[in-house]
Amino acid sequence: MNQKNLNLIFENYISRFERFNKPAPAEPNESYKWAAVQNFRQAFDLDAPDFASMLKRACGTTKNIIDSYTQPFGGLVVMAEKNGEAETIRQMFRKLYANDNGDLALRQQKITAFLSSCDALLEKHYPSSFLYKNDQRSAMAYLWFYDPDHNYLCKATEARYLADAVGFYEEWGTYADFRLDVYYRFCDALVDEIRKNPALIAVHQSRFEGHEAEMHPDSQLHILAFDIIYCARTYGLYTGVELQTTSSEVRRLYQQRREKAKEAAQRLAAVEEKETLLQEGIAAAKAMLQSGAAIRHRMFGTGSLEQVDDPWLLVHFPESDATKKFVLTSALGGGFLTLDTPEFPAFAKRYGEVLKQEKEISDQMSRAKAEYELYAAYLD
Repeated sequence: MNQKNLNLIFENYISRFERFNKPAPAEPNESYKWAAVQNFRQAFDLDAPDFASMLKRACGTTKNIIDSYTQPFGGLVVMAEKNGEAETIRQMFRKLYANDNGDLALRQQKITAFLSSCDALLEKHYPSSFLYKNDQRSAMAYLWFYDPDHNYLCKATEARYLADAVGFYEEWGTYADFRLDVYYRFCDALVDEIRKNPALIAVHQSRFEGHEAEMHPDSQLHILAFDIIYCARTYGLYTGVELQTTSSEVRRLYQQRREKAKEAAQRLAAVEEKETLLQEGIAAAKAMLQSGAAIRHRMFGTGSLEQVDDPWLLVHFPESDATKKFVLTSALGGGFLTLDTPEFPAFAKRYGEVLKQEKEISDQMSRAKAEYELYAAYLD
């Protein structure tokens, strides 16, 4: 991330904090987000006997964070109350809130399924209405309100402004093609930088002092991350920041390079795994050779080890009264030499292929490292 720009935004957030967090009942007071999350978590109950009434109360706690003029949350309340869909909607939220163990691909699938169910309800009860339409943003908001420590809220325009300002070029898309993993990675990076700024943390903590409303503690700073994203554009925190809109071509090239970086990292990891197995095999071979095991050669018969002189083995064959020199890895890996020991068959099965490929693995390692170094910056 562009540290200079981000630090300027943080400084502006700190210096103008009191302007947009005025004591109640004055406005604006953006600290209402922390109270809204706390109130929602206290109100929402998947097992509520009267789910429709509970949903209406929970909806009321979210203020203007989810519902705009299209009223996606309000629409679910209407369909639960007036159209008898309370149990259907309960099950929709139950599936959306099901534990996914942090698997963002699965979380996106849950969001997609939830939105499909919302569309089905809308088509059934209000097919010609422009109201009540849920989308990726509202589904992410339901998750954020329910579990803010593991989810992020998205306001697309504001988030893209900040991403451009700090040089985050990955494209998270919109609606049907939204990349939850990319957006969460952007927010994770923002939270990491927030944690490094003691002054920012201190001013954030001050909002909890003497506040009458109960507020969510936000231990993971996910609410603060969204607050910074939102306030930066709304309250002019880009003062002094060199803003440059990133073109779609720049984003496309960046994404291509990031994908190449991922592929290079995967290839390097695969070669490193081979290299580890190779070194393990060489160590195992030397241990067996030191045990004094008899050595057999396909042509020269049985011999005895005279010396191990990396990477060579010197073996004396009494039949021909000759000492022969072999490369340890290729001779054992290729099966030209075998050891007369019970462990050797298992050794050959586990290490034979990588021993045979020692030179190839070395070349692969050089290429993989060089390729990785070309694109490693795009994984930051």
